[in-house]
Amino acid sequence: MALRLHAITLADAHLSPPAADGKKANHGLKLVPFRDLCAVVSEQKMFTLDEPTPEQVEYHRTVVDSVFKNSTVLPAPVGVVFRAPDVLKRWMELHYVSLTGALEFVEDRMVARVHVVRAGAAPDDREAGSDLAAAAAESLRALRRHAVSAVPLRREEVTGLALSSAFLVDRSSWKAFLAAADEQQSAHHMLQFSVSGPWAPYDFVHMQFGG
Repeated sequence: MALRLHAITLADAHLSPPAADGKKANHGLKLVPFRDLCAVVSEQKMFTLDEPTPEQVEYHRTVVDSVFKNSTVLPAPVGVVFRAPDVLKRWMELHYVSLTGALEFVEDRMVARVHVVRAGAAPDDREAGSDLAAAAAESLRALRRHAVSAVPLRREEVTGLALSSAFLVDRSSWKAFLAAADEQQSAHHMLQFSVSGPWAPYDFVHMQFGG
């Protein structure tokens, strides 16, 4: 039975395999432990690397978010499949140091995604213009001071400056980060800020697969 990897978490998290929607059965979800790590996986009949369907993407996100509510989590990319449990455990052994280090880095931290557009503009102008890019970059730099780390998500087409970023924020600093975002909105009336979260650290985890 092949295994689709959803996330890596801690083996002592005392998790039960989460249901996809909180109501239905767990649809083959199981936990595969290795030392103090634990892989959250679902079973599939065939070892195939097909492009994930929208339903599979949503299911993957639901599983990761369910784990994130109760424990530190490293989200896996959507569609990663291992041929068998022993192959998965060998991969966990090979990357054990990196995985445990990553779990320590994201522990007690959550992600905010901030998207900036031009307020009150036509659709074609909402994400264009050097003035917009410069103001957005200034605001995102200010928010960076309230986060542990940040990565750009979307850039203005001409200038290459970030219009959207993901911020890794200490759990204890979450309210302060939201307050800082409100301050930036008040200071830049030409901008419209959209803040979402808290998210699992999707944007800050990069797992290595393959030969």
